[in-house]
Amino acid sequence: MKTLLVSMSRADTVYGTHPVRYVLVSGRTVLQQGQGPVDSLGRFSASALRLSLDSPANVTERVRLRALARRFVPVLVQRQLADSGLFTERFRFRSRVVWLRQGEAEVDVMAMLEDDAEMAQELLPSQDAPLTHLVTAEAAVAALVRAVTRAPVLVHWWHQDSLRTLGVRDGQVVWQRIQPSLHARGDAASEGWRTLLETAASTAPLEFSGAHVHALRLGHGPWADAGEWATNGSRELTQQLGALFRGVSATDVLAQPDLYGLLFAQRQQSLIVNGYRQKVTAWQWAPWAATLASVVGLIGLGSGAWWHALADRQQAALQLDSSALRAQAQTLAQQRPPAEAIAALRSAAWRETALGANLRTDHFLQELFAQVPRGAQVQRLSMQRNDVANTRLQLRDGQPVQTASAGRSRRPESQTKTARAPDESAGFTEVAMSFQQAAPHRRMPTPGEPSFQVDLDIALSGGYAGAKLSAEQLAERLTRLGRLSDTKLTFQDKGQLAPGARLQTRLTIAAGAF
Repeated sequence: MKTLLVSMSRADTVYGTHPVRYVLVSGRTVLQQGQGPVDSLGRFSASALRLSLDSPANVTERVRLRALARRFVPVLVQRQLADSGLFTERFRFRSRVVWLRQGEAEVDVMAMLEDDAEMAQELLPSQDAPLTHLVTAEAAVAALVRAVTRAPVLVHWWHQDSLRTLGVRDGQVVWQRIQPSLHARGDAASEGWRTLLETAASTAPLEFSGAHVHALRLGHGPWADAGEWATNGSRELTQQLGALFRGVSATDVLAQPDLYGLLFAQRQQSLIVNGYRQKVTAWQWAPWAATLASVVGLIGLGSGAWWHALADRQQAALQLDSSALRAQAQTLAQQRPPAEAIAALRSAAWRETALGANLRTDHFLQELFAQVPRGAQVQRLSMQRNDVANTRLQLRDGQPVQTASAGRSRRPESQTKTARAPDESAGFTEVAMSFQQAAPHRRMPTPGEPSFQVDLDIALSGGYAGAKLSAEQLAERLTRLGRLSDTKLTFQDKGQLAPGARLQTRLTIAAGAF
C-alpha cells in the first residue's frame, strides 16, 4: 500500500502554481522523492495522500483556559481563537484536552484558515487518492520527534530562511519561537547562527532549557553542511531519526522533518472535515468490498451478482468532484446550534468568568511590598471586592446589563491638581500627587470585570521635599499593579526625628490578575 507524502507552503508560488516536496513510500521504504509543481503529483499511483501545509496563519500551540466540563472545551477554544484576532475569516481547528481540573484546562490546539485547507484539497489529486491527513508543518515536525522519544525535546528547525524553535513533548508543540533569517540579521558570514540557538534556548521554558534536555537541529540550516545536527547528548536521537526510513539517507530525513514526519501524524490531528472523512473511510473500504463481492460471486452466481452490483454502486458514489465536496463542507459549516443553546453557553461562560475569578492575596501582597521602598511603612491596608459577585445580575442574550446604580462610580481625583502651598504656621500640608504612569506588570481591570479596591496608607520618612519625591516614585511603582485614584500626600512637621509624611491612595486591581 503506497502513501504519497506532500509538503507545501501557502506563501510560495511559481508561475501561478505552488511548488511542493513529495515522497512516495510503501511502509517505511522510500520509493521515490523529489520536488516540483503540485500539478505533477497526478502521475503517482498512491492509495492515500498526506499533506503538511505551512501558512503564516497556522496556529499550533498549547493554551490554558477556564472550563468546567470537557464538552465546553471546543466552544471555548473557538471563541478564544476568534476573539484573540488570530483569525478574521472562517477557520478549522482541532483540540485535545491534556488535563482538566478545578475549573481549568490545558488544551493542545491546531488551527488553519478554511481557504488554505480548501486550496490544498483542490490542488492535490484527491479524486484519484483520498487525502487522509491535513496537518500544519509544526505538527508534522513534532510527529517525527515523537517517533523516537516522548521526552521533552528542544527542536531548532530552519525553514523558509528563518529559525523556528519548537518545544516538543509527547508529539505536541508546547512552546515555539520564530527568529528572522541570518541574512536579514547581517551575520551570515560568521557563526551568528549559534547565537540564535543560544538566544532561543535561553528564552525557552524550564523543561526545555538546561544541559539535561535534548536539543536537535533540523532543516536546511547552516549546520547541515558540517553535519552538526545535535550536540553530544542528542546525537543518538539523530541516528534514530535517520534510521526510521529505508532507501533514503539520514541527511534527507533530518533536512525535511515536515515532510517525513507526515508518516507518523495521527488521524485525530487531521483537519479534514467530517463529511470528507466519511467518504475517505468508504474509499478505503471499497476495494475490500469489491474483493468480497468477487469471492461471493464465485460461490454463488446469484448472490455474487448482487454483491458485485453493490460494489459498483459504491464505487460510482465515490466519484464525486471537488465542487460537491466544497458544497457539503460549506453546508456543514453553516450548521450551528440553536440561538437558545448559544445564549445558554454565553451566559454560563460569562458567569464563570465573572463569579469564578478570585484573587491570590499572597501573590498580590508579595508584589505590593516589593514596590514599597526602604524607610516606608504600610500603616493601613484594606481590600474590598466590587459588588459584581454580590448582586443579582440582569442578563440579556447571556451578557450582563449595566444598571444605573451599577454603572455609577465615584470619579477619581485628577492627578494633575495644583498642590497647596505649605502652611508654615499650621505645620500641615496636603498635596494631590502628580506622577507618571509606568508600564504595567499585570493586566489592568476592564469595565464589568471583577476587581478589588485596595486602600493604602503608607508612612514616609524625610522632609517635605524628600517625602514628596519618594511618594511620587512609590505611586509610579504602584501603577504597575493596577489603576490608582484618590492619591494624595499629607505632611505634618512633628520634628526632625518624626516628620510625619503619609501617602494615601486607592489601588484598583483585576481579580484574575494575580
